[in-house]
Amino acid sequence: MQQRPFTVGISDGSGLIARFGDVVLFAIGADEAVAQLLGAVDSAARTQYPGAGLPDRLAPVAFGAARGVAFGVVAPTADGAIVLLKGVVAADIRTNDGGRSLVGNDGPRFVVEAVPDHATTIGLRTADRSTPYPRPHTDLQAGIVPGGGFAIVRATLPTEPPRHMETVATVRIPAGASNTPGFRSPQETAAATPVISVLSTKDGAVYPLDRPYVIGRAPLSDEAVANATASPIVVEYDPYISRVHAYITVERGDVFVRDALTPAGTFIAAPGAEDWTQVGETPARLDPGWTLRIGEWTVTHLAGGAS
Repeated sequence: MQQRPFTVGISDGSGLIARFGDVVLFAIGADEAVAQLLGAVDSAARTQYPGAGLPDRLAPVAFGAARGVAFGVVAPTADGAIVLLKGVVAADIRTNDGGRSLVGNDGPRFVVEAVPDHATTIGLRTADRSTPYPRPHTDLQAGIVPGGGFAIVRATLPTEPPRHMETVATVRIPAGASNTPGFRSPQETAAATPVISVLSTKDGAVYPLDRPYVIGRAPLSDEAVANATASPIVVEYDPYISRVHAYITVERGDVFVRDALTPAGTFIAAPGAEDWTQVGETPARLDPGWTLRIGEWTVTHLAGGAS
C-alpha cells in the first residue's frame, strides 16, 4: 500500500472507520471498547511496516478490553499489505487475476491474509452485507468517521479512470462565453477554490473542517453522531475527558467550540499564550492558530490545511 497511492471510500452504516497513516480500520462494538482498539491500532501505525507482527500487537487488546469488538484492519507490509479480520467482518480482495472473500469468524482468533502489492481493491464490510459501494467522492485522509465499511482503491495507470468513482460529465462551454466579463474556465474555478481548514493534533491526526464534530471518549453515544449529522472524534482514555465532552461547528467558514456541561471543562488559547480560556455552553470562536484543550488532549485550528 505504501508503494502506490490509494483512496479510502466510505460506505454508509453504523460502524466506525479510522485511518492512521496507511493503516485503515473498520470496527463494530461498544464505544469504550472500540476506543481501546483505536489506541492499539494507532500505536501499530507508527512503525515502519505496521502490518508486520500486527496480530501479536493487537491480540492483548482484541481479546482483552475489546474482546466484544468485531473489526478488520488493512495495514502495509514491505511487499504489499496484510488484512486482519475478527468476528463478523468480511474482506473482499481484488487483483488483476480475480478476487476472493474472507470472513473474520472463519478462524478461532484472527483471519489473516497477505495481499500482494498488485491488488487493486481491498474492501471491508460486515459479513451479512454485499460488497459495499462507497459514497461518491469520499476519501478518508486521516481521522475517524462513521461508516458501514470501506474500499481501498489503489492508483492505476493514469489513462485508466478509477472504477469506484462516478463518471464525470463533460462540461460544454457555450461559444463566446470566454469573452464574457468575469468568465472563468472550470480549471480556473477549481484553482481558485480555497483549501479547507483543518483541526490537527500533535501526533498528526487531521480533521477537515467541512462538518461538525463531537469530541469525547465515547462520542458515538451522542444523538448528532447517531443521526449522522456530525462526525465523532474519539480521544484516548483520560479521567478528565467525558464520554461526550465538546462540540465543534462550522458556520460560513468560522469555527466554533462549546462545552457539553462537563466537570473538567473545555479550554482554548491563542497562539503562544500561556493562559487558557474556559469555554461554556455558548459557542466560542476558535480562530486559525488557536488551540483547543480537553484534559491532556489538544488540537489546533490550521487555516487552509497549513502545517
